[in-house]
Amino acid sequence: MSRIKELFLNNRRPAAEKLGSEPVKSLLISMAIPSIVAMLMQALYNTVDSMYVSRISEGCFAAVTLAFPVQMIIGAMSTGIGVGINSSIARHLGAGEKDEACKAASNGISLGFVAMAIMIVFGLLGSNAFIRMFTDDPEVIAAGTIYIRTICVLALGTIFTQISFSVLQGSGNMVMPMMSQLAGGACVILLDPLFIFALKLGVLGAAIASSLSQMIGMSIGFYGIFRVNRENLPVTFKGFRPDFEIIKDILAVGIPAMLTQATTSIVSGIINKLIAGYGTAAISVFGGYGKVSSFGTLPIFGVTRGMNPILGYSVGAKNKQRFLETRNLAYKLASIFAVLTAALFVFAPGVVLSMLNATPEMREIGMSAYRILGAPMALYGISIVSVQVFPPAKKSYISMTLTLMRQVGYMVPICTILSRTWGLTGIWTGYAAADIINFFVVIAANIWLRKKVLDKWEMEDKDQ
Repeated sequence: MSRIKELFLNNRRPAAEKLGSEPVKSLLISMAIPSIVAMLMQALYNTVDSMYVSRISEGCFAAVTLAFPVQMIIGAMSTGIGVGINSSIARHLGAGEKDEACKAASNGISLGFVAMAIMIVFGLLGSNAFIRMFTDDPEVIAAGTIYIRTICVLALGTIFTQISFSVLQGSGNMVMPMMSQLAGGACVILLDPLFIFALKLGVLGAAIASSLSQMIGMSIGFYGIFRVNRENLPVTFKGFRPDFEIIKDILAVGIPAMLTQATTSIVSGIINKLIAGYGTAAISVFGGYGKVSSFGTLPIFGVTRGMNPILGYSVGAKNKQRFLETRNLAYKLASIFAVLTAALFVFAPGVVLSMLNATPEMREIGMSAYRILGAPMALYGISIVSVQVFPPAKKSYISMTLTLMRQVGYMVPICTILSRTWGLTGIWTGYAAADIINFFVVIAANIWLRKKVLDKWEMEDKDQ
């Protein structure tokens, strides 16, 4: 109880006091733990739907899998805006500009309404056409159209949960985002069986349950911004007018992050298209990998969410030692989740398939697929942290470039070429090979960052 109390009190202290002076180890852990818990709950959102839907039929499970890129697009817009808000708030606080940090929060929240409008239009007009790109199975098309249309029209919760998360995180408060995701995760566990089975809404019920749960998380996030955290970062819309300089600053960091995640969605669609030629079971196996692996990858992003405000503050203060110390500790924390997840897929693929209520055909494909796909996941901790250090340093275009290289430069070509020779095994092997190549490239990029950016801070200090 004393540790929990300390965690809450620590997150109520002024952001500048925490981000600039507290020892990195205790600060990163106190900020990362709530974020990791929040990301685990996000993984729960992704997986619970699939686990329940798999009990309806294999076709419905495949439909939810094919809809996943659309969920990633929603996440891309909200996360991109959030990364921009986070970076802007942290940098302004690091430079002692609290009023500008508050403006960054209010202008960033307003951008969420633009993202929401885009997804509503897509949901109403593009859902059916999207799902038909990947399959001609009538059951999959019908279920996928319903699912995509619903999550897009009800995207309000998903978008603003992520944005409120970033506003609170940028000012150093990680407890309220954790509470937001915990509440949402608990709700989706309760609401999914109610809407899917008790009310007999099937796939539509899964989409409604997930969307309503996100709205509950959004409500708690906004309560955190406008009530709990208002002394630390007093965000207000009284007399609000868009500040286009601040919006430009948010989008300069956010658009590369947005495009990065959107590209991931597009490439996921391309890989799904390759896999679709081998049947519904193969699609379900790949979808299951994505859902279950998120229990390892999303906590790694939780570590980076705890890391980024400290890095952003360090950039504003030009503190190289604190920047590197934070990044290196993040490597260690993230690698714990990466190695454990890799071990699950490599040594216990049957357990994963049982969680997904796998059919015999899925089990036959998945046993070898999960071992191939899972092994490189041990490198994900270092790879993801290495890519995420660039946005706080106002080098988001490098993060975008690195992700594009992995997705478009390595993954799509290698998977396509190997699939012609080895079939499905070639796709799994190409996917794994892209992750290994990416590991060495991102390490080289971090060496460049240290030599060309961070070392210059020391030189400037010496000159002064």
